[in-house]
Amino acid sequence: MNRFYPFVLIAAVISYYLLSMGIPGNVSAFGEKESAARYHAQTSLDSEYISELPVPKTVFKAINKGKWVEVNYPVPPTDVYISIEKEKKYAIDHQMNIYDLNENKAILELPEKVVHQLTKDMKKLYGIHYGDLITWNEANTALPRYSSFTVLDLDTGRTFEVQRRAGSYHADVQPLTNEDTKIMKEIYRGTWSWDRRAILILSQDHKYAASMHGMPHGKGALQNGFPGHFCIHFQDSITHKSRKMDHAHSIMIKKAAGEWIDHTEKLSPAEIVDAAVLSIHQHDWFILASVLDDKNRILMKDKLKFLEEIDLVKRLSDLPADHDYDTKLYYPITVKLYIHRDTRGTESRQVTFQLYRGSIEEPWTLDLNNLIQQL
Repeated sequence: MNRFYPFVLIAAVISYYLLSMGIPGNVSAFGEKESAARYHAQTSLDSEYISELPVPKTVFKAINKGKWVEVNYPVPPTDVYISIEKEKKYAIDHQMNIYDLNENKAILELPEKVVHQLTKDMKKLYGIHYGDLITWNEANTALPRYSSFTVLDLDTGRTFEVQRRAGSYHADVQPLTNEDTKIMKEIYRGTWSWDRRAILILSQDHKYAASMHGMPHGKGALQNGFPGHFCIHFQDSITHKSRKMDHAHSIMIKKAAGEWIDHTEKLSPAEIVDAAVLSIHQHDWFILASVLDDKNRILMKDKLKFLEEIDLVKRLSDLPADHDYDTKLYYPITVKLYIHRDTRGTESRQVTFQLYRGSIEEPWTLDLNNLIQQL
């Protein structure tokens, strides 16, 4: 038996060595650290709804060996991140640039094969994380009256069950049980609210982009502790009162479909005003950052405490209906705002939003500094 012992020992050492090569974080036979990197899709680093995928070696190697350059501007709005062994975190913008979230540096030039890989990976990640953008007519057929489905809140990741009861222009729904009502109210921080939230509708094997508000109204038929019903909107849904699509719902639907960041390039000055009001009211800094340029995003970060002290802001006057901004680089819009702070009470005031762009081909952006001075 003793004569076999050296061979057994050698075999054990080789087996351990081979096994260690396959463990992430260990040194491989080629002297390189194995990739333990993961993609993360989330609308902000504070969002609790996260989808993950492994990062392929091509991208991992590009991060380790890429040409990093110093940058003096904030990371552009994004919803895709890379983490490596819970120590390093990077952001990928929609131009396929990679930013170090701990240091002011970025990789702004990547090999074509890496860009191709990133594009393919982000498309796959979006398919996992976001919902399909469907019209109200499609949703009306896919989610008939008395059907039940799951609502997933895009920011918190919380889910609850609902049943559609009615609705001709959008879906009128109710939580199924008392527990579902409790979860929904927790999503709204314990207070029923008309605030719009980006949601995913999970029904059978499908996942749809939608938007909900959180205010019980009208009649309810289920024994669920919910005094009425609430509304879920899809693309092209309209409200009872205006018979038009609500812009706040439209923003949240595009957020739920993963289309909001790209859509901001097409926004009109009036649409940016509504996006800014909604984002400040709901403290949705992902939405606000996406309609600002670099200079104003730096200011937003510095002024977050001031903005977070605003508990409620609503637009009380109509937006301009004309479209005479097509050939302009500067466009002011004055509206009446209702503003409430717990520390200072409620007031109404006229506020002028200053919109500008560098050229006719560039998207409109908001002068946040000017707005803050008026708030």
